[in-house]
Formats: sequence, structure tokens, C-alpha cells
Amino acid sequence: CSVNLNSTFKRKVAYITGIVLLLFPLFFLGQPATSGRKGSGEVGGKLAQLRAESELAQSNLGEINPVSSSMQLATFGLRPVAVIVLWEKATKFQKMEDYDNVTATINQISKLQPNFISIWKFQAHNLAYNISVDFDNYRHRYQWVRRGIQFLMEGTRYNSRNAKLVQEVAFYTGSKIGYSDEKVQFRSLFSEDEMFHGQMSDEGIDLASNRALGANGKPDNWKASYLWYEESENVASLNEHHVHRDPIRFFEKKPQALVYYAMALEDDGYLDAEAQQAFAAAHAALIKLGNRDLSTQFGFNVRLNQYGDFQQDLKDLREKMDALAPELRQELIAARFAGLSKPQQDAYNMEVGLRSEYHRQLANEASQALIIPEIQIAEAMPLAIRNQARSIAMAAEDVAMKVDGISYLREMINYDYWLKRCEMEQMTLAITARKTVKQADDFFVKARLEEARKLYEVAWVDWRKIFDRYPSMITRDTGKNLESSISNYIELLQQFDEELPEDFVLRNLVATLEFAPKNLPTPNIQFPSPSQPNRIRGSVPNTDYLDK
Repeated sequence: CSVNLNSTFKRKVAYITGIVLLLFPLFFLGQPATSGRKGSGEVGGKLAQLRAESELAQSNLGEINPVSSSMQLATFGLRPVAVIVLWEKATKFQKMEDYDNVTATINQISKLQPNFISIWKFQAHNLAYNISVDFDNYRHRYQWVRRGIQFLMEGTRYNSRNAKLVQEVAFYTGSKIGYSDEKVQFRSLFSEDEMFHGQMSDEGIDLASNRALGANGKPDNWKASYLWYEESENVASLNEHHVHRDPIRFFEKKPQALVYYAMALEDDGYLDAEAQQAFAAAHAALIKLGNRDLSTQFGFNVRLNQYGDFQQDLKDLREKMDALAPELRQELIAARFAGLSKPQQDAYNMEVGLRSEYHRQLANEASQALIIPEIQIAEAMPLAIRNQARSIAMAAEDVAMKVDGISYLREMINYDYWLKRCEMEQMTLAITARKTVKQADDFFVKARLEEARKLYEVAWVDWRKIFDRYPSMITRDTGKNLESSISNYIELLQQFDEELPEDFVLRNLVATLEFAPKNLPTPNIQFPSPSQPNRIRGSVPNTDYLDK
């Protein structure tokens, strides 16, 4: 019996000893993170370090109300349920237009699930787009847009390795402020918003540097957007999986911010050296984008600026192929053409300007049918030179794939248009034409019709010269800045009982436009909102308290 007791005692001692020994690695592995150990390479135990490296350390749970039902659910491992409950509350508060509680509830959601990227994106959109439009005063709207951007900035702190989330901040800073109906007011408010500038500077975006300043010497939202896009590229360089699926869409945004900045300067009336320099900077940024290696869905990397080189290589290879059998390509095309339907043949032979939509479709079908792959031409070669032709055909097909890949990427972001647009806008003649149009608009608003008419007609001739040099610029995008001025000119002619003449020098541009109201000065008024469409326009009330 004593032997059994002694054996039992030994087992207990062994178990206790084992437990004690296991406590030591558990202590070192599970030691919580500490924030006060500056200069140390370790932060807490191994598990805490892994959580920090993967951005899963959520010490922000302490910021949630400890007695709230959400915190109770989170404590018992029901965090997803707590998020759903809070989301329903936020929706309810928004329907009640209790926006302070909306903000407070959204903040709690973000503390519960800081690594859930969709929450940051969805709720930022909700603040900046949905809630902001419920206010009539543009100052109120701007405050909610700013809250949306601030919310995203907070999200980047918890998800500092997510380049796409950083790009969301850039997008809101640029487009929501610079492309809204109230963009004139929003851009002005942003340039004066020193507190917001400081918050961005705290995130590493230095709005006091010359790179962020606009023509008025104050921070510009489009330049701030550019710096955020630059930061997203820095983040992406460490996490390439965030951009490998669609690199062209990711990298085109930074130079595009500079394009929009240059266009905004023109809208603001900066038509001299400031605009020229801005378009020059945008052009340089687009060229830099064109020199970047980009992956394609075809499995190889290309550069946008290689398009001309590959086109020339393809042309040389085809000429080399045709030199082997000079008549073969045309014979094959003629055989293909003979196999087309009579309507397709007629549409293909019809003058382009006379084609209806139906004829254009038939002509496109015919054109596609007449494209003969190089390998088919090689297989039709005489047997003695067929192997040589196959070698040329394989090289041509490889180059053709690169041409198609680059063409697809360029068309995806309208690269050719923006490159030419930035080049065109730097012309002295373009600057002169815009200044003349602006002066004519000013005369028109002041009802000095004769003087306005003379200046308009001088400007139209200048623009005709510009479009003769850049015919690809006769588009809706380019004409947008001239739309209201041409509309003014048409209204001016009506005052003289005249209509726009048939030989109007910009007739082809007019065909692309839908005319906007005349270009009157922007008044200090309060516009109707979606929630109050019948609101009477009036002076903006004093809202200085919002800026405090």
C-alpha cells in the first residue's frame, strides 16, 4: 500500500513540475504588448509581436464603453454579433437624422473590427456622400466630407499596410472635394482648414511643403491627393499583392491627380505660367507612368511607352513575311472578302461618313473577318520557305500580343488623350485662347455684347488652330471647359436675332456638347438639397461656429 502511495505522490510531483515548467514558455509567448518600452526591438510576447506584425493587435477595445452591450458581447467572443447590432443602430440613427449618434456608433464599430477594411470604406462613403447631402449649407456638407476623410485616415493607422485604403483617402481628398457640385466652395474651405492640414501632417502628408501648395500659396486638395497617392505607392512597394491584379488602375491615379489640379487651376482663373507649369508637371508624371513596368493578363510585363516601338517591330516582321511571297497576303484577304455577305461587302466599301449605325456594325464585322493571323499566312507559303515563314510568324504573333496588351492598357485609362491634352494645354496659343474666352465671358455677364462678340470670335479662331494641330482633342472632355462659353455665344447671337452659323469654326466641337447654363459669376447662395428640393435660395447664414 505504501508503495502505491509513494507512486501516486511521485506522479503528482511530476505533473505539478510539468505544469510549472510549461508556465514559463506560456509566459514569454503570451506576454501582453507594452507601449512604454521605447528603443526595444521586442513589444510584448511572441504572440503579441505576431499580432502587431499582422496588424491584428486591437488594444483599441479599451476605447469602447465598458458597460455597453457591444462590449459585453465582444467580451464573450461575440464580436461579429456586436458589429451587426451596432450597424443596425447606426442605420436607425441615420434615419432619425441623429448624426452625432451615427458618428459615435460608427466609431465603436471601427474599434471592434479595425482590420475589416469594408467597414472603413462603407462608413466613410456614408459620412462623405450620404449624410453630407442632407445639409443645405455647403459648410455643413464640407464638415461631413471632412469627417469621412478623417475616418479613413484613422483606418489607415490600423491597416497601415493596406495600399488600397490609403488610396481611398487620396480619392476622397481629391475627387469628393474637387469634383463635387460645391467644388469651388469646398476647395476654398480646404485651403483654409489649418486644423485638417495638421491632421494630415500627423499622418505623414506634409501640407506645408511646396509640393502641396497651390497657386494661391495654400494647400490644394488635388496636390494633397497626389501626396496620398504617392504614399499608397510607398505602401504597395512593401505589399505588392495589393496591386498585382490591376496595376494600371492603381498607378494611374497619382499622375491623374496632377492633371485634375491643372484643370482646376484653369477653372479658378489661373491661365498663365501657373497653368502651364501644372500641365507640364502632369505631362511628366504621365510619361513616368508610361515608363513603368506593368503586368498584363497575358502573362508578360509591358510599358505603355513601348507601344510605338512594338508597332514598328510588328510592321517590320510583316514586311519581312510579305517579302517571302509578295502577293500572298492580298490573295488571302481577297478570298476572305469574297466569302463575306453582300451587305457586309457593301458596308465595308461605303465611305465612312455615310455609314449608319447598322452599316458601321457590318463594316466592323467585315474588318474583323479580314484580319489574317501571321501563322495562317505562313502555313499558306510554298513548302520550301514555310519553316522560315513560321519562324517569322511566331515572332510577329509574340509582338502582336504585346501591341494588343499595351493598347488595351492605354485605352483603359485613356492614356493617349490625357498625354495629348497636357501637351496641348501648355501651348501659348491655348493659354491666350482661354484668356480671351474668359474676358469675353466677363463682358457677356456685364451685357457688353459687342465687345464680348468680338472677343469670342477671336477666341474661336484660335481654338480652331489648336484643334487643327490636335484633332484628337475634339471631344466632350476637352470641350467641357468651353461648353458654357459657347452657350453664352449662342445666347449672345440670339440678342442680335442671329443663330449659330453653319460654317461656325468649332461646329464639330459643338456636335459633341450638351449646353450648360450661361457662365454667370458664382453667387453666395444656399442651394436646394435633395431633402429640400423646393428650398428658396437665399444668403448663407453665419456658420462660423462650425470652424471652431
